[in-house]
Amino acid sequence: MTTSPMPLPHQWTIHLHTVANLTILVLLDDDGAEREIGFHPLARPGTADRTVGTVEEIAERELRASAQRLIDSFYERTKRAQTNVDAFGVTVPDCRNLFDRLRVAVPCDVVGLDLDNNALTVVLKLTATGPAAGTLLSLIARWPGSTTEAEQADGVTTDLDNHGKVTVHLDQPHAEGFLTWYRDQT
Repeated sequence: MTTSPMPLPHQWTIHLHTVANLTILVLLDDDGAEREIGFHPLARPGTADRTVGTVEEIAERELRASAQRLIDSFYERTKRAQTNVDAFGVTVPDCRNLFDRLRVAVPCDVVGLDLDNNALTVVLKLTATGPAAGTLLSLIARWPGSTTEAEQADGVTTDLDNHGKVTVHLDQPHAEGFLTWYRDQT
């Protein structure tokens, strides 16, 4: 069974920019923001930069195939990110309640979720300043998943800036583990 190629999302475009013998393909959303970048080798000399609204506007067969792979990659990455976000929501369905509890226990400047654009997974970000920074670090240190025998666990990063602001990032497995642990803390 053959499936039809995925189309560009409505009002999105692909910008084709040639540098030497390389064509850079940039998927742009309807606001002109870059959403995905791909490459196509061995561009013909003198190829003009252009923006297209459909893959069919690209006459060169190999370049058109690269453009279709760019679109397919966007849909695949979006699907993978959504799957990971959904999985996080199943594991931590009460995350909003847990965030509210964290804001009370540790007067955090930031308690929120980001997306790791490379791994396409959820990242928990906690930021606190001044005395709250110490409280945040103590809370993270109490959580059994924050360290290994010798050092801080992979997937858990702590950054202290010159103004006393501490930022802790936990990758998806560690965020799920931390919030699951925190759920049972009084």
